[in-house]
Amino acid sequence: MTEVGEIEPWAQSGHSTRKLIETVLGVWPEHAKFLRASFNQRSADLLLTTETIVELLFKVAADQGRTIQSYADDYRYLCEQIVFPEEMFFRREGRYRLSTFADAAAQVYDNAPLMTRYMDGLFVSDALWFNHASAMNDFASHYLPTTKRGGRHLEIGPGHGMLLHLAAKHGAFGKLSAWDISETSIRHTRHVLDLLGQSDEVDLRMQDLYDSAARADFRGNFDTIVFSEVLEHLEEPLAAVEIIRDLLAPGGTVWINVPANGPAPDHLFLLHTPDEARRLVEHSGLTVTRTAGYPVAGATLERALRQELPISCVLVGVKDA
Repeated sequence: MTEVGEIEPWAQSGHSTRKLIETVLGVWPEHAKFLRASFNQRSADLLLTTETIVELLFKVAADQGRTIQSYADDYRYLCEQIVFPEEMFFRREGRYRLSTFADAAAQVYDNAPLMTRYMDGLFVSDALWFNHASAMNDFASHYLPTTKRGGRHLEIGPGHGMLLHLAAKHGAFGKLSAWDISETSIRHTRHVLDLLGQSDEVDLRMQDLYDSAARADFRGNFDTIVFSEVLEHLEEPLAAVEIIRDLLAPGGTVWINVPANGPAPDHLFLLHTPDEARRLVEHSGLTVTRTAGYPVAGATLERALRQELPISCVLVGVKDA
C-alpha cells in the first residue's frame, strides 16, 4: 500500500502510460508491487519508449472500439492463466512444456479465443514488463541510430507492428520490408500500419523463412534485419539464423531479441543465458558485436542468471564484408 503523499515510480511517465497503469490496477490492485519494481528502474529514454508503445496500444484499442480495461483484463489473464502455469512447469521440470511446432499450433495457435487474449496481453506486457520494454528501447535507442542511412531493412515476424512502427518513424531507411508466415498476422500488421499512416512505406508479404526457393531472390539483399521473439518458437533456431546470415548484405547487421528462461505455452527453444544466445549466433557464421541482458522486474542480471529468471537477450550480429 502506498503511503499518503508517496510518489509512485511511474509518476514521471507519459500521460498514456499513467492511464494504462491506473486501469490495470483498477482490475488488479495486487499487481502494484510488480509495477513499482518495474518502473523503479526506468531511464528517461525507456520511459519515452514505453509511452510510444502505450500510445500505439491506445490507437489500436480506439480503432477496434475497445476499452483499455478490456486490454487490462487480457493482461491479467495472460499473467495468471497463461504464463503462470508454464512458469510452474518450468520450475518443476527445468524445461519448456512443448517441443514441437505441431503441438504449439494445436494447443495455442489454432485456439482463436486463447490467441486473441494472449496477443492482447503481450501487447500490454511490452510496456509494463521491464525486460520487454527494455528490449524495445534497445532497438529504438541503441540499434536504430547505428543503422545505415538509406539501407534496406527487413523484419521477420513483425507481430503487432511495434518495431516496424519504430523503424518507419526513424525515417532513415531506403526500403522497409516485413515477412510473416501467417496471413492473419500480415492483415493485422497491415491494419496497424494503415492506422499509423505508414503502410505505404512497408513491403509486407507472406514469406516462409525456411522456403529456400521462395527466398532465393533475397540473398544478400538486406542491410539490417530484425528477428524479435521468434527464435524461441522454432524447432530449428540455428538454421533460421544461418538463413538470416545469407539474407544479409556484406557488412549487414541483425538485431535479435530472444528470451532466456521465458516459459510460455508456445515457446519451444530454451536458452538459459545470454551467452548461450551469443554462441548460437556465432555458430551461424555471424560476428556478435553487442549483447545485452534485460532481467525481469526487480532482479539484477546476476540474480536472474542464478535463479533462472526471465531475461530478454538482445544481440547484434554482423555479416563479414
